[in-house]
This record gives sequence, C-alpha cells and structure tokens, in this order.
Amino acid sequence: MNMARLPRILKILGGAAATICVSTSLVAGAEPPAAQATITSLAGSLAAVSAGSATDAWAVGQTRTTKTLALHWNGTSWAPVPTPAPGTFGSLLSGVTEISPANVWAVGASEGSGSAALVLHWNGMSWARVPTPSSGVSGLSGVSAVSANDIWAVGSGGTTTRETTLVLHWDGRKWTRVPSPTPPGQIVALFSVSAVSATDVWAVGRDLTAKLGKTLVLHWDGKAWTQVPSPTPMPGGSAGGSFLNGVDMVATGDVWSAGGTVFDSTGNERTLLLHWNGMAWTRF
Repeated sequence: MNMARLPRILKILGGAAATICVSTSLVAGAEPPAAQATITSLAGSLAAVSAGSATDAWAVGQTRTTKTLALHWNGTSWAPVPTPAPGTFGSLLSGVTEISPANVWAVGASEGSGSAALVLHWNGMSWARVPTPSSGVSGLSGVSAVSANDIWAVGSGGTTTRETTLVLHWDGRKWTRVPSPTPPGQIVALFSVSAVSATDVWAVGRDLTAKLGKTLVLHWDGKAWTQVPSPTPMPGGSAGGSFLNGVDMVATGDVWSAGGTVFDSTGNERTLLLHWNGMAWTRF
C-alpha cells in the first residue's frame, strides 16, 4: 500500500479531516510550555481532538510532509509538540483520547514496507511509540478510554486485497488484539469507538464491496464483540450504500452514530444519523 492510498483510507476511516494552516512555533522541548509564541506557519490536516480541561487539549493529524502531527492547547494558544514519525514513506495520527494531563493516547498508521498500526503515548513530558500486535496491512482510526487500564482502539487490518476489522485493547501493560466480527465485504473497517464501561463499548464503520457499502456496528459486552443490526439506507440502489464515521455514548441506552449515504438521487452524499435506545438502532 502506497502512502497516497493510506491517507485516503484513513480519511474514510475517520471522516474527512479539515485541512488547516496553523500559525505557531515548534516546541523546543517535549513538554508544552506555558507560553506558546506564534512564529511560523505550519500546514497540515487534523483528524481528531480530545480535551481534558479548558487549559489542556490535544489535536492530532498529519503534516503536509506526511509526518505525524500533535498540537497542544494550553488555554491560550495551540503549538505542535514533537512526535515519533515512523515509516519510511510517512505516518499519520487519526484518533486521540486524553485520560489525564500525563496520560494521553493517539493512534494512526505508518507506511514502510506496508501500512502498520501506530500507537503513541504522552506521559506528561514526551510522546513515545508503544508496541502493538502484528495485524498485517493495518491502520487505526479511533481510540476511547474507560480508564487508564481499559482502552480500546479500532481500525482495519488484513491484506492488500482484503481489509478486516481490527480491535486492540490496552490492559495497563500491553496492547492485545481482540477477535471482532468481519462481514464478507472487500473493505471492512471500523472508524470510531466509544466506551463508557468495561462491559459497554460501541464501534462503527463500513462493510464495503466493489459497489455497495453497508453500515457496520459492533458492540462489546465485557466478553465478546458482536455485530448489531443497523439501518443501511440505499439511495443509490445497488451502486450506493451507507457508512458510519463516528459514535458517542451518552449512556447504555442512549448512543449516537453519524455518517453518510452515497449516491443519492442528486449524485451526492447525504448525512446519516443513527440512534440506539437500548433495544435497536433507528435512523433520524
């Protein structure tokens, strides 16, 4: 998989990342300083953001030169913080979750001889890469934490000809791959995950064949991941379909997911919102 394909896939995984131009300075040290002066302009794209407080937030993405990008907010300004950027042909971050000022996780992918899942951790001083299980041609798009020792990351794995769902779990010591359902599509990927407890986690994405895309929803009950039926609007008939880019849990019986439908009557994408009421997913 070349680097041109990697951002395209992870753009689908996490939704379109807004291209930005941030005026700021590169941080000399790893820890964000109290004052972050605006000196130079940095072009890149951001895919995800997580805030711990009004004076502590992180946004992650990719620089124009295809390197990982992490920006920190100190309550006054944004500034980039150095991050590992493995991969001969580039790397990117597409998900982030902050547990505390000294415990932040970011996920994405790196491109070397093939695409590989990438996990970075912030310990309050610097970002460092954390090993993950080998998952073939893979990338991560979303991450969500219940606690410091209960974290989920999702994306896709598999081969260059067929992608499958990829779910990783952090138990406080190491990342392990957890079995997850994979429908028989050609490109099956999870784009987002939301966790509120050790027995209640949702992940969403898309099951894509050559012409048809279906929404994909998985649930963790504390023992196993299972696929849950979800509405799949088909405005374009056999050449259309639907996908889900994001999910957020309010409570066990109150979950929202957002995405889109493809090839409607006007030839454009249309927004898609689904809600879980504790019994079933319905379209809004």
